[in-house]
Amino acid sequence: MDVPHGFSPLPRYRRRAAAVARWLTKAAAFGLLASVLTELTDKLRVFAHNQIATPRRKDERPAVRNLRNLAEIANEMLGRPACSAEELAARRAPVATTAAATPVAAPAPAAPVQAPVLVYFDGKDHRTKTKVEELLRGRSIIFQVLDVADDEAERSWVTTAARMNEFPIVVVAGTPVGGLAELTQLDVSGELVRRVFGAA
Repeated sequence: MDVPHGFSPLPRYRRRAAAVARWLTKAAAFGLLASVLTELTDKLRVFAHNQIATPRRKDERPAVRNLRNLAEIANEMLGRPACSAEELAARRAPVATTAAATPVAAPAPAAPVQAPVLVYFDGKDHRTKTKVEELLRGRSIIFQVLDVADDEAERSWVTTAARMNEFPIVVVAGTPVGGLAELTQLDVSGELVRRVFGAA
C-alpha cells in the first residue's frame, strides 16, 4: 500500500479519539447534571409537601388556610407530585421480582380521576356532617372538610353560591351541590358519581 508523501493516518485517529473523549466528558457532565437536577427536584417536592401538610393553626389567616387547601387539592389532582421523602423513596424503589415467572394478570383498570369534593362545615350540626361523610365514603369519594366557623368570608361565599344557610354544604368541582338532602337525591339518581368521576 502506497502512502502519499507527507500523509500519516495517525493524526486522524488522534482527532477521532479526542472527539470521542470530549463526547464522553460531556456525557458524564450531563449525567452528573441530571443527577443534581433530580436531587434538587426531589428536595423541592419534599419541601412543598412539608409546607402543604403543616398542621393547621387556629390563628392562621383565612387567606393562608384557603391557599393551603387549594394547594392540597391541586397536589391530589396532579397525582401528588409534592410528597414526603418516604413516599418518594417508595415510588422509586424497584419492584422485587421472583425467579419463578408468574402469569401476568390483565392490567387493573386505572383509577378514575375524581373532581375535588369539599364539605363546608360551620361546627354545629355534627350528626348531619357524619351522614354526609358516610355517604361520600360509601361511594369511595375522597373529600375534604373545611371548617368555616371562624371564616365569615368563606361562609358568606358558600351560602350565597349554594343559595342555602344550613350547613354542611357539599361542593363538587367548584359547583355547590347543597346539603344532605340534595346529596342523597343526587346519589339515588346516580348523578353524584357522574359529577364526581365524570362520564366514566
